[in-house]
Amino acid sequence: MNIKNKFITGMERFIDDEQLLTEGGKVCCGLSGGADSVALLIGILGLSRRFGIEVSAVHVNHCLRGTESDRDERFCRELCERLGVPLHVHRYDVKAYRESHGGSLETAARECRYAAFEKEEGLIATAHTASDNLETIIQRLARGTGLHGLCGIPVKRDRFIRPLLFATRQDVEEFLSENGQDFVTDSSNNSDDYTRNRIRHNIVPFLKEMNPSVERTVFSMCRSLRNDDAFFEKECTAAFREHFREPFCIKDISDIPKAVRVRCESMLLEKCGISADSRKLNDIEKILEKGGRCHISGDVDCFVSKNELVLRKKTEKLNEPLCIPMKIGSQSVFPGISFNTHLVTKKNEINEYIINENFTNCLLDYDKIKGCIILRSRKPGDRIKLAGRDFTVLIKKRIQEVVPLSERSELHFLEDEEGTIFAEKIGIAERVRPIANETERLLVVSVIRDDTVQPQA
Repeated sequence: MNIKNKFITGMERFIDDEQLLTEGGKVCCGLSGGADSVALLIGILGLSRRFGIEVSAVHVNHCLRGTESDRDERFCRELCERLGVPLHVHRYDVKAYRESHGGSLETAARECRYAAFEKEEGLIATAHTASDNLETIIQRLARGTGLHGLCGIPVKRDRFIRPLLFATRQDVEEFLSENGQDFVTDSSNNSDDYTRNRIRHNIVPFLKEMNPSVERTVFSMCRSLRNDDAFFEKECTAAFREHFREPFCIKDISDIPKAVRVRCESMLLEKCGISADSRKLNDIEKILEKGGRCHISGDVDCFVSKNELVLRKKTEKLNEPLCIPMKIGSQSVFPGISFNTHLVTKKNEINEYIINENFTNCLLDYDKIKGCIILRSRKPGDRIKLAGRDFTVLIKKRIQEVVPLSERSELHFLEDEEGTIFAEKIGIAERVRPIANETERLLVVSVIRDDTVQPQA
């Protein structure tokens, strides 16, 4: 059996075993131009008749590597044209997004990719391999993880499928070489500035000396653990629903078995918008044993009272909101945070902003704003009729739904003579929504936090 048949047959078997595809559906392949994504697209396209699926591709240009990023985009366009596959290209300024949202460049790039994926129809196929899965497991082990973390990269999550998790990176490159298919190489993959690259270059080779099949061995372990985790997750979810109390409390905490309790504590942290790790969970367990309180994240503390585990943030002072007239340019109502605005008046630039829907900015039709504009902090009773909605919402409720607790005290708002027109992380008012080919002056709004988290060493 040649490599082409072996690889495609292996993908077909894996898709069948995991029930990843539904006959007659649509599958959009994430295409970076690298070896893994090229093999994914060719493999899915080769199986499209077998599964009766409609195949497309999506490429995200992160605009991080200058001409090399443009080269990758060009390669993907030419490949899809040759294969007859529809391709959608999205461009994001990842550095600007990171400045606005914080986190590492890796995280910012991933969030931009998945924002683009969400715009596509049908299932989204990503090119994660067994090699990626091994690196993920190592990274989680180093940072601390539990049963759920040891399950690795999920084969399927919501609309996302990973048909290449059965294969190693070497399998992929042999498949492409045998079939004379080229691909592009991201030069940043050679740098040890990123955690995953250091794992790939330094740790994985040592493990493969011990076990040449370590990628498949670890993936087999993940499949086994996934069954255990699914059962455990069901039990823990039921326990959390029974013991959770608004806003951020678990009642009768000592009545919950420790194994289930720790998972419930993790769920509580996530509900509060805080990532759970072993240090935080260990600190919580200590105060359950000895009493007192512990600092969790930002200005959120945890304490135990009357057999209840409580997360609490310092009280926000909303009675006297900070208010200043908005001016075009950069200004601030919170230390270390820049609120930036500029006007766009050229028709082609306005349409480009609106059509591209670059979510690092918020866009308002400047001529629809009534009277002077006030930049302020949050105040009680804030309401807004969001763009695309035909009803008014209470901003406090939306903040509780989508904004992590640690970020709620420093949100920016704009209002005109008729009320709120912009709420940071929530959206703009319907009455100031810009419309392509109609808007004459566009107000572009962005928020930049100067204390953003740097990439991990």
